[in-house]
Amino acid sequence: MEEVAIFYSLIKDLCGGRVYPDIIPVQNKATDPAMWPAIRYLVVSGRVESTNCYQSFNPRVQIDIYAHTPQERAQYVQQVMETVQQENEEIDCLLKTAPVYSYDIDRQKYQATFDYIII
Repeated sequence: MEEVAIFYSLIKDLCGGRVYPDIIPVQNKATDPAMWPAIRYLVVSGRVESTNCYQSFNPRVQIDIYAHTPQERAQYVQQVMETVQQENEEIDCLLKTAPVYSYDIDRQKYQATFDYIII
């Protein structure tokens, strides 16, 4: 999906380049501070628009941010939102869910989850 590749190109430099599709790599051990913060993005759904002539699909992309502290998590949520909402000629991103804040016990990181629909 070209739209998802463009979306990645917008956020790829955040968190020191630690932006991953689908899963956080296994080598990102919770105890290694150099591997965090990190962002994961994945296509979770989408919207199909049909007419008599064609069908189009607008992907819905979930963002998960993992950080050392609640403050760092909030900082990266803000950075992602500002980056994605900047004027872009190729895609438009609409925030579909407000960030949900939690703590990932397995990773021992503060987490934020939210998603966009790409049109």
